[in-house]
Amino acid sequence: MRLAELSTRAGVPRSTIKFYIREGLLAPGAVHARNQASYGSQHLERLELVRALREVANLPLEAVAKVTAEIDKGWRGDGFGEAMRAMNGHSRARPDPERTRLTRELRDFLAALPWSVDETARAAEELAETLIQVRRYLYPDYPVAGLARYAEIAWLLSEAEFALVPGGPGVPIEARGDDVAEPLRRAIVGTVLFERIFAALRRSANVARSTRISAGRKLPPARVTRARRQR
Repeated sequence: MRLAELSTRAGVPRSTIKFYIREGLLAPGAVHARNQASYGSQHLERLELVRALREVANLPLEAVAKVTAEIDKGWRGDGFGEAMRAMNGHSRARPDPERTRLTRELRDFLAALPWSVDETARAAEELAETLIQVRRYLYPDYPVAGLARYAEIAWLLSEAEFALVPGGPGVPIEARGDDVAEPLRRAIVGTVLFERIFAALRRSANVARSTRISAGRKLPPARVTRARRQR
């Protein structure tokens, strides 16, 4: 496709696309003649990623550039990790004895989960920072073990999201022959967007539960029936 079509399909002005190319966020098009270049699906996918990180995650351009630079390294890079660090790491609190102790406890908690992976330090630090606030403003004695239900729900959500992956969630990316950039783009954009969906649904559920409890109404079951889903 030509630049004008890429701009229309991506919803990004041509001047912005040219800027992204100059800054290295987007690869140049294939040059066919003087002042003529063509662009492929990989350019559209990259622009979708940049838009999600800029408009939904509200990341500054320099943070987006770090994410795309890691993705361009292929399997040697850490595009997903860089994106998650940029989204969650703007205001790290200074270490203190309480946070250090709680972080160790949370690393043990995460390591004991059935689906745990080796890298748990970053998640433990983020959880510790938030759990300290929970104890300060909501529940002074909230235990680390209380996060087990949230972990279970997180795994179920992950299962639902990965079920949407083309080719099925059980097929290794390498076996499908995909370019590493596209699965990484899906993982990053999916995390950004579905976190917003889950947050909105969670808020809606809490409002509905509070309203029903206040009115003395019966609480319905959590599972959505097939008939209700089809409406």
